[in-house]
Amino acid sequence: MVTLLTLCIICLVVVVLIPVVLAIIGLPFLLLMGLLPWLLRVAGVVLLLRALFEKPVRGENFIPAIAAFALSLLLGWLF
Repeated sequence: MVTLLTLCIICLVVVVLIPVVLAIIGLPFLLLMGLLPWLLRVAGVVLLLRALFEKPVRGENFIPAIAAFALSLLLGWLF
């Protein structure tokens, strides 16, 4: 049976550990989200060059590059 003292100690440990765990998980996530717009712009340039070098040049080849640039602008605006 869990006593009141044990329950208080467990709650205190949980209150201390939850912010630490969230900070450890959240920091790499925020760094990744900060770098993601730049990585999407690089991918957009690569996809744009790939679309330009394909013969014959067609409009649907540019859709992935446009999507990468649009997503990078949206994520850059959000983060």
